[in-house]
Amino acid sequence: MAVDFSAAADEEDAINEPILVGSLMAEVRGLAHHRGKLSSDGLAQLVRDPTNRFDTNAFRVINERGEQVGYIQKEKAKSLAPLVDKGLAQLQCIGAGNGSSNRVSCEVFVFSLPAMVDAVRDHLEYYGEQLRSPYDPPVDNVDDGRGGGGSDQRAPSIDDIFESMTAGAKIRQRMEADNSVIKSSLMQHQKEALAWMVQRENSSALPPFWEKKGTTMYTNTLTNVTSAKRPESLRGGILADDMGLGKTLTVLALIATNKPGAVLPPIEDIKEPEQSQGGEPASKKLKTSDDKGKAKTAAPVPVSNDGPPCVPAADGPRGTLVICPLSVLSNWESQLKDHTYPAGLKVHKYHGPNRTANARTLADYDIVFTTYNMLTERNSPLKKVHWLRLVLDEAHIIKNPRAQQTKSAVALNADRRWAVTGTPIQNSAKDLLSLMQFLHFEPLNEQSFWTKTIQKPLTSGEPVGFARLQGLMSSISLRRTKETKVNGKKLVDLPPKIITVFPVDLSPEDRSLYDKMEKDGRNMIRRFLDNGTVTKNYAVVLQMILRLRQICDHTSMCPAEIVNMSTSSDTDTQAASPELLKKMLATLGDDFDCPICLAPPSGAVITSCAHVFCRRCLEKVLEDEDKQCPMCHEELSEDDIFSSGKPDEEEDEELSNKNDVEDDDDKIDVKGVKPSAKINALISMLEKTRAKDPNIKSVVFSQFSTMLKLIEGPLQKAGFKFVKLEGGMSASKREENMEAFKSTRSGSPTVFLLSLKAAGVGLNLVTASNVFMMDPWWNPAVEEQAMDRVHRLGQTRDVHVFRLIATDSIEERLLQVQEKKRAYAQIALGKEASEQRKKKCVEEVKLLMKC
Repeated sequence: MAVDFSAAADEEDAINEPILVGSLMAEVRGLAHHRGKLSSDGLAQLVRDPTNRFDTNAFRVINERGEQVGYIQKEKAKSLAPLVDKGLAQLQCIGAGNGSSNRVSCEVFVFSLPAMVDAVRDHLEYYGEQLRSPYDPPVDNVDDGRGGGGSDQRAPSIDDIFESMTAGAKIRQRMEADNSVIKSSLMQHQKEALAWMVQRENSSALPPFWEKKGTTMYTNTLTNVTSAKRPESLRGGILADDMGLGKTLTVLALIATNKPGAVLPPIEDIKEPEQSQGGEPASKKLKTSDDKGKAKTAAPVPVSNDGPPCVPAADGPRGTLVICPLSVLSNWESQLKDHTYPAGLKVHKYHGPNRTANARTLADYDIVFTTYNMLTERNSPLKKVHWLRLVLDEAHIIKNPRAQQTKSAVALNADRRWAVTGTPIQNSAKDLLSLMQFLHFEPLNEQSFWTKTIQKPLTSGEPVGFARLQGLMSSISLRRTKETKVNGKKLVDLPPKIITVFPVDLSPEDRSLYDKMEKDGRNMIRRFLDNGTVTKNYAVVLQMILRLRQICDHTSMCPAEIVNMSTSSDTDTQAASPELLKKMLATLGDDFDCPICLAPPSGAVITSCAHVFCRRCLEKVLEDEDKQCPMCHEELSEDDIFSSGKPDEEEDEELSNKNDVEDDDDKIDVKGVKPSAKINALISMLEKTRAKDPNIKSVVFSQFSTMLKLIEGPLQKAGFKFVKLEGGMSASKREENMEAFKSTRSGSPTVFLLSLKAAGVGLNLVTASNVFMMDPWWNPAVEEQAMDRVHRLGQTRDVHVFRLIATDSIEERLLQVQEKKRAYAQIALGKEASEQRKKKCVEEVKLLMKC
C-alpha cells in the first residue's frame, strides 16, 4: 500500500494564492487603430490605463507578442477597474473569435485571493455583472468581514477545465456513422463526438495557437515562437469522455466513416429547443434558421485548399492501429463484433504467436489491434507501417515521457492521432506532456516549452497557468461526464449507482489478533514519531499497515513470524525482508512519482528503507561518494535495492501484467481454511441475492490474490458457479472467462472474482448489477474505475456497490484518507514540494494508526 505523495498544496499556501472566481464576456474595441491581433483562444493581458484622456477606467488589451489589440469596452471596464486598482483582483482574457473589423469578443477571467472572493462577486453584481462558472466562497477560518467563518473553498479542479471550456456557446453538431459498416445506432452524444472527430481529422487549418504573419512567417500566440515553416495541421486530439460513455463505439464509427476515399455523411447543426418559462431566456440560446426545431442539414465536411486534401486519400494509408492494455483487448474485439457487420472491416490482432511479421500485410488491414508492450519489440513491423490513424486507448498509460513504450508510441508514423482516456490528468497537468508529444503538438511537445508555458505557471500558482491550460484543452479535447446535462437532461440515462458501506464485525479470534497487532504497531510508530524517524523506518510502517489490512480480510494472510515481529522491542533496527519489499513495490510502483525526477518511476526499484525510485535516477545518486537514500538519508548499497521481479517492458505482457498483490501465496494452503467474517458476509449477501433472482450476476473485487483464492472454496460449497480474472492470466483465458460470465444461458457463472488492478480498467461488465469491494484501495480512483466496469452504457438495472469494511479497524480510517484524496485530486494541477509530501505522508500514517 502506498502513502500518496501527489496531493495538493498545503491549506496555508492555498489561502495566499489567487483562485479563479469566474469569467465574463466582453468586447475588445478599437481594433482598427492598433496593429495587434487577438485570435480565437489567443491569450492577452489587460493593462490598466488610468491616464487615458477618454476613459480613466480604460484597460489596454495586449496580446502575447506584446502588441496592443485595442481597449476593453467602457461598460465592462467601469466594473473591472476598481477591482484592479484596489488590488482585489487580477485579470486575464482569451479571444472568443466573434467580431468585426473594429471589435472582437473575448472572455475575461477574474482571479482573486480566497478571502476576497465575496467582495469581488458583490462588487460585480452591483454593476450587473454575473460571473460564469463561479467557485465557492473563502476557505475555513478566513475572516470574510461579515462576522462569520467562510465556507470551504476549493481551487479550480481538473474537471473545471472542461466545464469552463464548454461554458461558451458553441454550435453543437452531429454526424451519422456509415451504416454499411456500423450496425448499431449511436447515441446523441456519440454522434456529436463523431462530428467533432471527423472535423478535427480532416482539418487543414493551422494548429491551435498558430497564426500566419505576413506571407511567409507563422507565429505561435501562446509561446511567441516564430517559424518560416508552416506547422503541420493537428489532425486528432483527446477524446476524454467519462468512463462508460461508449468511447469504443465512437472510435469504431470514426474508423468506419472517415475511411480512405470516403463520401462523408453530412454534418448537421443541432437546433437548441426554446426555453420554457422559468429557464434561461430564449434570446440567449443558440438558434438556427429552422423554426420547427429540427436539425439543420449542413453541407458535407468541406475540403480545404490550404494544404493537403482533408478526406483521407483513396490511394493513401489505410490502416488504423489501436493500442490498448492487454486487459482491454478482448473488449475491443467483442465491441467490434457487437457493433459492426461481418466483413465490414478487415481486422488483425498483433499479439500472441499468430501475429504477422510482415509490415505490408499489416498495412492492408483496416484495423490492427495491439498492446502497449508490443510497441517496444525490437524490429517490430508496427514501426515500419505508415498508418492512417493511431488510437491510444487508456492513453494515460503513457504519462511517463521517458518510458520506452511512450517513446515508441510517439515515434510511430501516422497521419492522424487520437488519445482516448477518461482520465487525461491523473496526478497533475504534467501528465499531459506525453499526450502533447504523442499528438505532435508543436511546440508544446517540447518539454522546455511545456514547462515554461504551462507547467511552471501552474506550479507557481500564477493565474495565467489555469487560463492557458483551459485554452489548450478547449482546442484539442472533448469531454462529457455521466452528469453532463444538455437542455436540463443528463447526457445518458443510466440507472442509479447505490454505494453502501457494509460494516463487518471481526470474529472474536480475529479481533483479538487484530487488536494486539494494532496496539503493538501504534506503540512502535509513536516511537518513530517521537524520534522523528518515520521516513527512516518507512518499510516497517508500511509492513504494519499492510498486515493490519490483511487481517481484516483473513488472518491466514498474516504469517505468524510477522505477528511475532510486532512484539519485538528492537523496533529501530527492524527491516522488511527482500521478498516483502518486492511485493510492496508491485503494489506501490504505479501509485506515486519518483522523488528525484517527479515522474512515474521507469524501471521502478525499492530500497531497504521502502522508498521507490526510477532505477536510473537512483543509480546516478549512488554514483556520489555519499551513498544515501535521497528521502531519508539512510546509507545504501547495491544490496539494499530491490526490483519487483516483474519482466521489463520489452517482455511479454501476459506475464508483466501481474499487478495484484501476491501476499505469500506460496506459503498459504487455502484448502480447509475456515472462512473469515468478510467471506461469510459475502456469501450471505450473494445467497440473499440468489433467492430474490437467481439470474442476478455479481462481481467481487479484491487487491489481494490470496483473498480471491480464499473465497473460491466457500463459493463452491454454497453452490455458486464462478469465473476468475487476475494478473498473469493469458489473453485467451481472460477472453474465455469474460465470455462465460457475459453469457445469459442457464447455468452460466453468476459470480466473477476480479483482481482490482488487473481488471479495474477497460472491461465491460454490464451483465452484472452487484459489485462487492472486499477491501478498500488506497487510491479511490482505482475503486471508482472498477465500479464503472458495471455502471456504464448498456446497464439496465440499478447497480448496487457494497464496500465490506471491518468495524473499528484501519479500514474505516482508510475511508477517511480516501475522502481527503478525492479532495486533493480536485486541485492536483501543480506539484507538491518534497517536504510537503513527507509531511502529508506522516499525517496519513498518524490518522491510520490513531497516533
